[in-house]
Amino acid sequence: MMRLAWRRCSLWLMACLIAGCSPPAEVQPTPAFDHQVYIWQRVWRPAHAQALQQSQPDFTQLRVLNLQFHLSNTGPVWTHAAPDWALLAPDPRPVTLVLRLDGQLSQLPTAIELWQQLQPQIAAAQQAQVKLQAIEIDYDAARAALAPYRQWLRALRQQLPASLSLQITALPDWLHSADYPGLCQAADQLTLQLHSVLSPAQGLFDSSKAKLWTQNAAANTPCPLFLALPAYHSALIATADGDRVESETPLPLVGQRRALLSRPEAVADFLSWLQAQHLPKVQGIVWFRLPLPDDQRSWPLVTLQALVRGEALTATLHTELHQEQGRFDIALNNSGNLSAELPDKLSFRGLQCLGGDAQHGYQWHQQGADWYLQREPAGAAAAFELAPAQRLTIAWLRCQQLEPISPLVD
Repeated sequence: MMRLAWRRCSLWLMACLIAGCSPPAEVQPTPAFDHQVYIWQRVWRPAHAQALQQSQPDFTQLRVLNLQFHLSNTGPVWTHAAPDWALLAPDPRPVTLVLRLDGQLSQLPTAIELWQQLQPQIAAAQQAQVKLQAIEIDYDAARAALAPYRQWLRALRQQLPASLSLQITALPDWLHSADYPGLCQAADQLTLQLHSVLSPAQGLFDSSKAKLWTQNAAANTPCPLFLALPAYHSALIATADGDRVESETPLPLVGQRRALLSRPEAVADFLSWLQAQHLPKVQGIVWFRLPLPDDQRSWPLVTLQALVRGEALTATLHTELHQEQGRFDIALNNSGNLSAELPDKLSFRGLQCLGGDAQHGYQWHQQGADWYLQREPAGAAAAFELAPAQRLTIAWLRCQQLEPISPLVD
């Protein structure tokens, strides 16, 4: 047996010498990216408690909107968000306070003015024993303004306590500026925003563009780099003054709303690509934003968690029939982790059916003993999606017997 094994080994070595083969390449481990999440609601609600608890296994840090300096009808104003420090205090994760500065400002507040607004917020967080770690400036500066922005950041750093690091967000357009790498001289960390308002057709995220921006940033960012990815949708509202973007807060505006979508499947494609790259500067992902159950413009939390965990995205619809006193209620249930579009047609075989009714864009039609629900692709009903773990009653029919014959069968 030993002689046979040695002969086989010798033959393998000779074949390799002839063919020029080499030992199998070592399999590189998949990089484990750090996943963090933004909390962007200005008013905290009881739903935040559940969202914080459910998100702990998947997100290592929280980035919390705290202050905004933006334009109003009377000029620039400060707006304070209201984080619930009592909810954040028992959370074991480090917290970054985010300051949002309007990109349309003609002049930034001085570092001293900003510190006067920020210092009470830091004191309140620390008094509540929130694990405060950093301050992040979210400012969509024009590319030509990066040099003065760097000087402004240096002045701000002098105001901050040494215990807090200074982080900033960055736009892909900045990558074309020679002043971009110098921002790392003023900030400890950059987060590149890979989501933006492109167009109703393109939505909020383009995987191909995101890959190019990521490669460029990874090669030209001398400090730790994070990538901001979308977990939300928006809408464009046509007004007399131009299009307005509506996101987590509904705007009191009358006008046609055109959806700006970010498809989880497109983000999954980007993440799959990113896992295969060797980009040491990329430290992790920051998701915008933490979903709440009543947030109609965010992904379901289970969808976001599936992407973070590297799970396959699936939308699994089942039909459910509930019979009571000769009446069948027909419902759809999504047992997957991805929102599902409602099917155009559902077919059933009935015995002694007398008729019924339908909703959510469906109408009953009959062909002999077969009954089918046909969905009319018109109006708001056409855009309806069934979220994971959601159940939707779509019709009822009075029959002695009824069974589904379409592919959606529970």
